[in-house]
Amino acid sequence: MIPPETVLDPGPIPYAQMVLHGDPDLEHGLREDGFEPEETTYRLIEIPLVAIIDTASMPWPHVGTAYVEAVRAGQKFPPIVVRRNARGWGLIDGCNRTHAYWTLEKTTIRAYELLTG
Repeated sequence: MIPPETVLDPGPIPYAQMVLHGDPDLEHGLREDGFEPEETTYRLIEIPLVAIIDTASMPWPHVGTAYVEAVRAGQKFPPIVVRRNARGWGLIDGCNRTHAYWTLEKTTIRAYELLTG
């Protein structure tokens, strides 16, 4: 069972109003999943880190430590972007941020959940 999320903003938040608007990595990830970025909407949630299916394959040594050190120093990053699936939450954007939180043993992370596209 997927642990529940906490809704911070139920949205719908248009892509153009997201902090990540125009981010090339996010746009690439959306297009890879078959979505046109400008046509997508989101809600802002907080999710348990263990519910992100990509954390099952961590640690990722190729990621490096820059994000880990930045989070440890208190730097704030935009929420990651996820899409719900049958196994949990799949990452669309935010591998480095997720890895940093996982490395630092954080329990939750803020995320934009893709609603429509």
